[in-house]
Amino acid sequence: MINELLAPAGNLQAVKVAIDSGADAVYCSGLKFGARSFITNLTDEDIVEAAKYVHLHSKKIYITLNTLIFEDELEEVKSYIDFLYHHVDAIIVQDYGVIHYIRSKYPDFPVHVSTQCSIHNKQDIELLKKLGVSRVVLAREVPLEEIREFNKLGIELEIFIHGALCFSYSGMCYLSYYKGGRSGNRGSCAQPCRQNYELLEDGNVIKEGALLSMKDLNTISNIKPLLGVGVTSLKIEGRAKSLEYVASVVKIYRKLIDEFNQKEKMEVSNDMLEDLYSSFSRETTKGYLFGEDNKDVTTDGSVKHQGIYIGKVIEYKKGQAKIKLNKSLEILDGIRIIDGKRETGSTVTRIIENGKLVKKSNGTVIIDIKDFINPGALVFKTQSARVKRDLKTYKYVSFRDAALEVNIEQNKQTIKIDLGNIVITKEANETLELAKTINKENVIAQFSKTNNLPISYININYKNDDNLFIPIPLINELRRNALDELKDKLENQLERNYLPYPFTFENNYAKKKEMAGIAIKSDRNLHKLINNQQLRDEMLAFHLAEVDSYSMVSPFFGVNNHFSVSFFRNMTKGIIILSFESSLENAKEIYKYDKNVGYLVEFNEPLMIAKHCVVAKACGFDKKQCGMCKKRQYQIRDNDRVYDLRFHNCIMRIEGKKISRKDNKDLVNVYIV
Repeated sequence: MINELLAPAGNLQAVKVAIDSGADAVYCSGLKFGARSFITNLTDEDIVEAAKYVHLHSKKIYITLNTLIFEDELEEVKSYIDFLYHHVDAIIVQDYGVIHYIRSKYPDFPVHVSTQCSIHNKQDIELLKKLGVSRVVLAREVPLEEIREFNKLGIELEIFIHGALCFSYSGMCYLSYYKGGRSGNRGSCAQPCRQNYELLEDGNVIKEGALLSMKDLNTISNIKPLLGVGVTSLKIEGRAKSLEYVASVVKIYRKLIDEFNQKEKMEVSNDMLEDLYSSFSRETTKGYLFGEDNKDVTTDGSVKHQGIYIGKVIEYKKGQAKIKLNKSLEILDGIRIIDGKRETGSTVTRIIENGKLVKKSNGTVIIDIKDFINPGALVFKTQSARVKRDLKTYKYVSFRDAALEVNIEQNKQTIKIDLGNIVITKEANETLELAKTINKENVIAQFSKTNNLPISYININYKNDDNLFIPIPLINELRRNALDELKDKLENQLERNYLPYPFTFENNYAKKKEMAGIAIKSDRNLHKLINNQQLRDEMLAFHLAEVDSYSMVSPFFGVNNHFSVSFFRNMTKGIIILSFESSLENAKEIYKYDKNVGYLVEFNEPLMIAKHCVVAKACGFDKKQCGMCKKRQYQIRDNDRVYDLRFHNCIMRIEGKKISRKDNKDLVNVYIV
């Protein structure tokens, strides 16, 4: 197989649906430290059960620990990592301190660097490879031609191929935290990018709507070149979405990947597309992967699930709407009807066609609708009864090849199941008698039952030279004992490969300075790190690989704990600036370990760094490089605030007001920027 299909799972049921629909791996989160803290997620008991189910089917499970970690959470994080080490295949991490800890303490535990780290350049990938990171989840802004080059570096790469997109570079967004204290880097993003804004040009409104709302990524029609690149993992976004969404998306991409691997014509049926878009749909884009034009990556229309258009109301009377369909409608489908500025929705419980009750139709039908609807209202399917049925019946099973050996002797009976990396042998010591007649085929068939395990015997060797009679109960006992042990082995299988780690946890700079009074500093280098100099050549200027012996570490690296400080101390003697979100109390705790750490007390809050330009789109340009930002001043405005827009090489930065923190007693490196 060339490409792993990686599916989202927001709960235990979604894990099973994803695997049953054809995913090669799932990613999910525990109850803490995941970037989707507002969804159900998995308890520790759920993770154990999910891991067993996934491993039984020879698939993989990754757990997201991809939030930034504060100092007082480290002990809990350490305990959680120890638990995960014994159950899951890899851990997805954003915090460099957590990466540092895992690589130091568990050098055979695969670490996947999260897309939240915004890795988008060759130098950082090469450094992470040297540090023994197993996989890099690339920033969504990286184009296909660069991915093709990165894939030559000899490290696993993972890219998003479907689902919602962040407006800002992942990990570079502080807008949710700024507006309401809900941090996207801490798993509680309130999605302010889906809200309405006004775009101001020299103080005048020139555009309004959901200006920061990205279209959803959809590469179904462009999947072949992605598969040809040969990256390790193709990732679907959607841990917060429904089971129907997970099943529909996984099935489509599974079909396309299988056809690609088998060199068959890659086709997607209309039914599959209908199931997909009725499960969840916004406007879609092929994204930065394929160099989509600036005008085509965002939409200022509705940010909610739209459903799929299926027809129009042609008449309404006495609680019933007559609808002319252009796609199928069946009992228990969910529908949404848009009537001008009004809309209503319901679950279809009765369909009348030509005066008769029917279960399904794509003609002209009558359905029950309580609210009055005007003729011409548009009808959308928002839930598919067919998809719900398939959740209970459909199962994409990939069987593991196995060899079965059965040897029957008078005082010893042996069964052996060989999967290559797993070999199970069981024996019994019953005294058998010679058989007058024996149906060899029936005996072999009895031994060959797999008790619904996902294995397939491609080679069966049955030996009973003395024609001994073996009772059915003994056959069943031997087979059951072997398969029970095999099931346990499969459920608990984990691949572990030791990778050396060159960094140390020792900190030679921790006691260089003693606590002192407040030292308020205005630092030009730090100003460059936070402001325009962080933007270069349409990419983020600060790279992990650029940190050298005397570098000042940017607050964009999200340092919030002394593990992270320890990580960067392997690279620099310079001042390590704590994250924008670090509290004063958190800073004081980190100072106990390292005094050469900086704390920001006054700075203009950088809220988003985005590859999209709202100005170029609002002014009617397909692409960027229009130069309007050099001629006019631009801002965006919501109900509460005005935000300045800054530009450098067509990268847009949204900036908030100056943040001022007080009461910095006992801190040494305190900065005004």
